[in-house]
Amino acid sequence: MVVIFAFSAKDADESGRTSSIVGLTIGKLVIVEFDQLPVEEQLAFAEKVDYPIRKTAHALEYMVLGLFITGAIYSSRLSRIVVFLISWALTTLYAASDEFHQLFVPGRSGEIRDVCIDSVGAIAGVLIGILILSRLSARKVKK
Repeated sequence: MVVIFAFSAKDADESGRTSSIVGLTIGKLVIVEFDQLPVEEQLAFAEKVDYPIRKTAHALEYMVLGLFITGAIYSSRLSRIVVFLISWALTTLYAASDEFHQLFVPGRSGEIRDVCIDSVGAIAGVLIGILILSRLSARKVKK
């Protein structure tokens, strides 16, 4: 949560620079001789992939948070559906609070669309967490 908060506290210019660096790095990884392209083309590529990078980052960070929250509350005494609902709800609530926080950061905005993307990432993380923890619990019972 601290990492997510720190990323969200960056103003629009700083956040944009970070995304641009990531976009340029991806260009170097996926385009042969990317470094030989004119700087304008490199920057155009980074700008083109900016939106998918940001939204993927949203989903991934909340997937990890959902996984961690699931690990924190998982108990064999609770049904998997209860663990799922609590973990997903807590992660999504944090996503909503983070978007609210961004309303107070210069140049940033709080977006319901981002909460939805975060929520989908949370679902993936919670499901992965439940799968892993269920398997581990089943192994303990067999021993």
